[in-house]
Amino acid sequence: MVDFENTVYVAIDFETTGLRPDLGDRIIEIAAFPIYKGQIRTDYSFYSLVNPEVTIPKEVSHYHKLNNIHIADAPLLSEVIRDFKNYLSDSIIISHNAAMDLRFMDVATKEAGLLPIGNYYADTLKMSMYFLDEGPYNLGYLSKKLNLGINSFHRACDDAMATARLFLKLVKKYSVRNLGDFLKRWEG
Repeated sequence: MVDFENTVYVAIDFETTGLRPDLGDRIIEIAAFPIYKGQIRTDYSFYSLVNPEVTIPKEVSHYHKLNNIHIADAPLLSEVIRDFKNYLSDSIIISHNAAMDLRFMDVATKEAGLLPIGNYYADTLKMSMYFLDEGPYNLGYLSKKLNLGINSFHRACDDAMATARLFLKLVKKYSVRNLGDFLKRWEG
């Protein structure tokens, strides 16, 4: 069983150039908020725009409102991912649709010459589908349904904060003792 009070969780979110890292899509924005002792610690957050050295398609820019001008002077993904991996350390990662975020992370670490992460993670999408009778299960709908207080979405900071609040709401509402059932080790 996980010692919830003394474990560091980190809610993460990436904005990307598309949905397929295996076909060349890359991370363009990273945000993360640690959760410790049941509190979101904004004073220890991580944020960066990222220059992935690939073009953001116009149809994708409409989704998150980031374009090539926004990322032109941002640090390269190979630099940011090293810092982000160090930031995560051995914390438990919290993500909404974790497999997608962690696949992007795998590609980024490999391209930077780093070993992939092997952190434990919990997926708030899967938790929501398990605990809540009906969807949809996207962050916008869940934020409204569960009164998470987030009204903007599709930017990394907003989505990472919504994920952190959703995680805490689910843990509190449905009991910490169920959390261990949702933890998995990422093995790429």
